[in-house]
Amino acid sequence: MSKTPKEFLLVPVSGQHPPIRIKTEQTMVGRSPETLIQDANCSRNQVCLKANIEGQYVLVKTLGLNPSVLNGVEMERNVGYEAKPGDVMELLPGLHRYTFELKYETETKKPEMRKDSNTSLTNGHKSRESSGSKRTRNEVSPKDDTEGNASVKRAKPTADPTPTVSTDRKPKVSLTPTSQGVWESIDGKMLHVYTSAGVVSSEKIAAYDMDGTLIKTKSGNVFPKSIDDWQIAFPEVPGKLKSLHKAGFKLVIFTNQAGIGNGKVRIEDFRQKIEALVRKLSIPMQVFISTGSGKYRKPRTGMWETLCESKNDGIAVDKVRSFYVGDAAGRPEVKKPIKRKKDHSSADRLLALNVGIPFLTPELHFQNVPDTNWVKPEFDPKEFCDGGSKQTLLSPPGAKLTSGGQEVIIMIGFPGSGKSHFVHQHLAPKGYEIINRDTLGSWQKCVTAMDAAIQRGKSVVIDNMNPDVESRKRYVQVALRAKVPVRCFLMDVSYKHARHNNAFRELTDRSHSTISDMVFNTYKSKFQEPKVEEGYKEIVRVQFVPKFTSPTDEQLYRMFLLEK
Repeated sequence: MSKTPKEFLLVPVSGQHPPIRIKTEQTMVGRSPETLIQDANCSRNQVCLKANIEGQYVLVKTLGLNPSVLNGVEMERNVGYEAKPGDVMELLPGLHRYTFELKYETETKKPEMRKDSNTSLTNGHKSRESSGSKRTRNEVSPKDDTEGNASVKRAKPTADPTPTVSTDRKPKVSLTPTSQGVWESIDGKMLHVYTSAGVVSSEKIAAYDMDGTLIKTKSGNVFPKSIDDWQIAFPEVPGKLKSLHKAGFKLVIFTNQAGIGNGKVRIEDFRQKIEALVRKLSIPMQVFISTGSGKYRKPRTGMWETLCESKNDGIAVDKVRSFYVGDAAGRPEVKKPIKRKKDHSSADRLLALNVGIPFLTPELHFQNVPDTNWVKPEFDPKEFCDGGSKQTLLSPPGAKLTSGGQEVIIMIGFPGSGKSHFVHQHLAPKGYEIINRDTLGSWQKCVTAMDAAIQRGKSVVIDNMNPDVESRKRYVQVALRAKVPVRCFLMDVSYKHARHNNAFRELTDRSHSTISDMVFNTYKSKFQEPKVEEGYKEIVRVQFVPKFTSPTDEQLYRMFLLEK
């Protein structure tokens, strides 16, 4: 007797309504008469489900405004997750619980029947009955798919949240594993790649951070004291990796190692550490090592893109069946019940969000400890591009770009807030003379140049950061002595937004000089909100409106580029 998968059912744990049949096209589940859910926090289309009968899994995507949960893991919106028979889904955290059940058709092998003299089968059956017993379970005729032969298999709920598929479904893999370990340096040694012996490329990627995820220090220090100061982070690591390798996953490490780039760690020593780790785990792995602050550093996607474009034997990566595990998850400090320090950054979680693959913490992946809340970045570039960037350029409503007569405009804003772009795009074409300290070298020279321009009858714009009253006062006094009105234009761009803009410029414009954190922090500490009492005729807020030269640049801008 053999069993063939027939259909997936979504079964309410409460038993308040009949199971919901999950279609292979798409099934929407949420607040509806079918589920009897009236909770306004649950959207009508809270989750989208698609059954893959052959692969024995259901593709789950959260569409609602509030999160849904699969096996204790809060799912990201519009990211595909795989649910297996027995998995538990909550439409809202802790509420409206369902299990996934796979319904089977049972086939019983019948004895071969003798033919009579008229070459027909006994009992009036056609010849397909004798051949039917030889069909594989994936070749069942739709005519055999009857309720009378069906049974429901109730698998125990699994706590393992790793997105996997049934091993019955053969993944796309390269046919030839690597024969020996190979090291490569890419892009001027900004990226190092190690491919150990036995690596087989696959559409399914199991990707990991290294420090704090696969290994930890023996000394207990945050940073290792030496190249040998490491040990396996969790006892479950080797077994977990081996099971994933057996299931057709390609195992990959993405690690930030700025110490190599700044000379604190020798690349030769670090290579020995990587090779020792792979030997310790006894599993083939491919390791990507970012040594600088450019496009390869997490959460930027350079390492992932290199994997997909040139280090996977041309096999397209299936993001739905791939995942990333890391300890830099943006989690706050926890004191009870078990004390845990604040995560040093959100780089790992944000990398997964940028790429569009499921993310898991090491505790969840290896030990089934539920993920905790995390602190989302203050600036979300996707939300800004979808909403905030569509605001009017100037506020309050009715504010004018130019006054119509001679005037002085004092700009205020972080580096990276778009001051200079705004000045050259909107004010320079109107005849305003630009005074800039970066060009002239000192504020004294700026004051002198400003005074000379006013005497020539020119309108002037001071394109400096001007964070505090003192730095602005010197220009206001010159204008008022000349009886020229002064307006203040404040760039309405936050600290995190400006940092994001600066990172974007560094990645897209090689001529752009790096601005240190100290400059941002100095402006932030000195900043004083401008007031009319300083001598301004008007204070105008300027919204940042990004302009992109290509779809690629826009896609990059919409990503998280900062680690926290």
